Amino acid sequence: MPDVQDIQTVTETHTEEGLSAGFESIIGVSKAIKDTIKTAIKAAATDVIVTLRGESGTGKEVFAKAIHTKSGRKGIFIPVNCAALPESLLETELFGYEAGSFTGADKQGKPGLFEVAKNGTLFLDEIADIPMNMQGKLLRALQEQKVRRIGGTKELDTDVRIITATNRNIEEMVQSGLFREDLYFRINLLPIFVPSLNERQEDIKLLANHFLSNLNIKRHEGAQILCDESYEKLLSHKWKGNVRELKNVIERAAILCDSNIISSEFILFASDISKVMQKQDILGGKTLKLHMENTERGIIKETLKNTTSIRQAALKLGISHVALLNKIKKYNL
Repeated sequence: MPDVQDIQTVTETHTEEGLSAGFESIIGVSKAIKDTIKTAIKAAATDVIVTLRGESGTGKEVFAKAIHTKSGRKGIFIPVNCAALPESLLETELFGYEAGSFTGADKQGKPGLFEVAKNGTLFLDEIADIPMNMQGKLLRALQEQKVRRIGGTKELDTDVRIITATNRNIEEMVQSGLFREDLYFRINLLPIFVPSLNERQEDIKLLANHFLSNLNIKRHEGAQILCDESYEKLLSHKWKGNVRELKNVIERAAILCDSNIISSEFILFASDISKVMQKQDILGGKTLKLHMENTERGIIKETLKNTTSIRQAALKLGISHVALLNKIKKYNL
């Protein structure tokens, strides 16, 4: 059974509200994550462009915020998802525009994020998805450290820290002509590879407890903990979605499980959800929670049948005696 004291310690030291945006907010004890933090701290002390590489969901934006915080820059941190904006909108967002430069433009004009982030950090996430035409304009801004608003004639000096990120193989994109080689060399001066969750197995339990602790703060029925079988299930999983996927799995389990001890049946991955959704058609369109309740009722009923007392059944189910009594009452067993 997990150590409740360990869970409480995580709650006290890593609550959502208590976390700063610095490197202390990055949870992990594995060599992989410690080495990455060490490199990022060195990078923070400089003004060079940093490119964060790694799979989706590994926490690249968390590292970007930590680098900004450690750098001591007085300005703000501004993240931009380059993949989410069409080329025309991305250009106006980054460089701004002068009054009347196009139909629908603000009468006062608009400063771009290079200007807004002055003395701060501009985080260009998914930089590999920037269209080729915009890549050239971005390269000039990075090289000259100047920007010109759309429709403007005056070049404005910029004092902004640039951090980029991508989960794509940018070297292959350069070879295929999908990404400018000169821009690649400009942003690839100091690449930092953020490890996948599969490369930092030692951190899975700590991260799971952290996410659950944050949920416990908002929970009114008492703190939840994971049973040993739940931890084993988490450790045996191949995390394609990395830390983001782990967070989703823990939140889902906390919502579906009414007990204070989350059993492994509530640790559901994407493939499990698909199977449950397929069964819903067979079960007459029942909701996921109703399906889980029916499953739980059946397990409890069978356990009570094969044990001599409620306390023995509770022990076998990995829940408290009181929790089992509440479920017996809930399911009229």
